[in-house]
Amino acid sequence: MSKTGITFDYISEYLHSVRAERSGWIAEKEKVWRESGYPIAEPEVGDLIEIICALKKPKRILEIGTCVGFSALLMSQSSPEADIVTIERNPVMIKEAKINFDMYDTNKHIKLLEGDAADILPGIDSEFDLVFLDAAKGQYPVYFQEIKRMLDSGGIFISDNVLFNGFVAQGAPDRHRNKTIVMRLDEYLKMLEADPEFKTVLLPISDGVTLSIKK
Repeated sequence: MSKTGITFDYISEYLHSVRAERSGWIAEKEKVWRESGYPIAEPEVGDLIEIICALKKPKRILEIGTCVGFSALLMSQSSPEADIVTIERNPVMIKEAKINFDMYDTNKHIKLLEGDAADILPGIDSEFDLVFLDAAKGQYPVYFQEIKRMLDSGGIFISDNVLFNGFVAQGAPDRHRNKTIVMRLDEYLKMLEADPEFKTVLLPISDGVTLSIKK
């Protein structure tokens, strides 16, 4: 198995070998951020986001978990007419994201909200046609209840890192302090799959990604 416990090494290596790299300034920044150790979306997840944006052509996007702004900028580049609201609580990430948005969000369509998403989401009364979730894994069940309320009918919902290095599928964490995360992600996936308002597919790419549509 691969180091993430999601797929076999030879499959991962082949997929990486045939994957077309991104180009332009965002590809250059992606490389810098990845080499700097920032937990930005993996390349395959970025590709999925780009494809969904091209197909859906969203007008209002909500992102939970900004990091340094890579995925928000990628969505903005893929959907230049969309207004994007993104939430981040880590002061280090917020500082870097602001710099990146000032430099690269030329249309000024990205709005950064600072703080804990669990506190911020209940106060948002807007509707969105695309939501990307990549934040505190133990809070996914909480976030989902708010996302359901805000996502338009026909809206697309993507959540990242749902298999947590494969430990969710194994039913046990790598260390005791991750036990709650594994339990809550398992709860979240079962909740999402069972929800009659959504049609969901769980994709074994990156660290596990769900792709859902609200019926």
